[in-house]
Amino acid sequence: MRKYTSNILFRLICLLFSALLAVLTLLTGIDLTAGSDRISALRAEQRELEEENQRLRAEAACGMSLEELEDYAVRVLGMQRCESGQIITIELGNNGD
Repeated sequence: MRKYTSNILFRLICLLFSALLAVLTLLTGIDLTAGSDRISALRAEQRELEEENQRLRAEAACGMSLEELEDYAVRVLGMQRCESGQIITIELGNNGD
């Protein structure tokens, strides 16, 4: 009788251990799924932010003011403002005169 009781107790412990392993496996799978979903959402957000960054950079490049353009020309390109003696005016006559 004692051997029968210990055998049942051993089987019960094995069954409980197996159930615990199954529950832990399910919980791990749930955590992995949640993490994967979070990664997907963050990647989508990253793509959106990169697209917005690209759009804003293009907008900033096109939106340069005249003062900024002049500053860039002088500072970066080494250009200078022309003096009055360097200005040539060309007048075009009308062909119908």
